[in-house]
Amino acid sequence: MNTPDQTSRPHGGNRAEAQSFFRSVQHTLPVRLLIKGFLMATHYLPVWLLRAVGSIVAVIFILCNADNYRAIRRNMSKIRPGLSSRAYAYLAYGVFKDYARYLIDLFHLSHDPRRIDRYTFTITGMENLEQALSSGRGVILLASHLGNWELGSLKLRLKNRKMHVVFSPDSSSLLESQRSFLRYADGVQEVPLRDGGFSSLRLLRVLQEGGVVALQGDRLTFDSGIAVTFFGHEALFPKGPVKLALVSDSIMLPVFIPITGYKSYEIIVEAPVYMETGEGLTDEVETNLQKIITILEKYVSRYPTQWFTFMPFWEEDKKELAVK
Repeated sequence: MNTPDQTSRPHGGNRAEAQSFFRSVQHTLPVRLLIKGFLMATHYLPVWLLRAVGSIVAVIFILCNADNYRAIRRNMSKIRPGLSSRAYAYLAYGVFKDYARYLIDLFHLSHDPRRIDRYTFTITGMENLEQALSSGRGVILLASHLGNWELGSLKLRLKNRKMHVVFSPDSSSLLESQRSFLRYADGVQEVPLRDGGFSSLRLLRVLQEGGVVALQGDRLTFDSGIAVTFFGHEALFPKGPVKLALVSDSIMLPVFIPITGYKSYEIIVEAPVYMETGEGLTDEVETNLQKIITILEKYVSRYPTQWFTFMPFWEEDKKELAVK
């Protein structure tokens, strides 16, 4: 799920997916066989065993993806300033370990969505969603790359409205096709985001008809982005979700689904973020985006190892690490 804004593509492609050693070799036969083996394991093996193995595999991924590990440590220094080098190393390892847990649960459920009945979900703020759905206006569920965002459509009641999920296809066709099985079982309408092949008019029409759109708002894809303050430093965030909410006069609800334990999650539906208007489009977007990012900051601070960002996120770090 990503941003439906393609007004500028300075890099000429999707920047949401971090470059890594794994990504560079994922289309080779040995790695494709490993991916197939992983998907088969999530079908037949118990989650507790997969998690135990995942904690070990996380170390291997760190060794193979040193640049990503360094980027995560730098990100953690912004989120949790003043810690020791050992603490940042532990947090960075935690990101890889929690990402393994995310993948294990996601693909375990993708083989049979009925398995979700053996999971525990605590839902906070359901009244916010119910009120938004009762308004008759379009609803934007704004997620982020935190926790297990794909599970929201399995548990949230939408009063017989179909959810339109905007997503950036994974460069691994094996992983993306398996994710698609889960979305299909959820009954959601997929809206893939591709360079030159996506029009926001489709989402605008859905929202103007009172529909529900789910997308992520913490990572650039083909969006040029706007710089706002995040943990006290400048970072680029996509402007597409805010522009879509402004144009469609929709209700925006930030949603977070952190992992809270073994087969345990919390779904948090924040209060609506009402769009401020009247200052000119650029100022409107920046003002409203800053309100959203302030909410995101609260949850990233609470669950730093579940914010799955494997590349330098802040502008100053991008420049410094690029030089190195």
